[in-house]
Amino acid sequence: MRRLFVVLALSSAPGAQAAEHLVAMQDATYTPARIEARVGDSIRFVNRDPVDHEVFVPTVGHAVDLGKQEPGKEAGLALGRPGRFEVECVFHPEMLLTVEVGS
Repeated sequence: MRRLFVVLALSSAPGAQAAEHLVAMQDATYTPARIEARVGDSIRFVNRDPVDHEVFVPTVGHAVDLGKQEPGKEAGLALGRPGRFEVECVFHPEMLLTVEVGS
């Protein structure tokens, strides 16, 4: 019985599993506007606007374009390396999200 308790305690320790960070695209903004994450986490972008958005990361080493997201659509971004980068919207340059990924 004691061993089972130890295993459960280790598997439920904070940071033991990857986290998914939800980012809403609404009113031509990313909400939240800043995320602190860890390598292995992911970001799920949900378009809650009545217009298209396109998630784009221009930062060298993190660059990605998730393509056009129509209203109601979702897209995911896996965080595979540490660093800081900004997420933009191709269609709405005022939309910015800062992501800080720790190891």
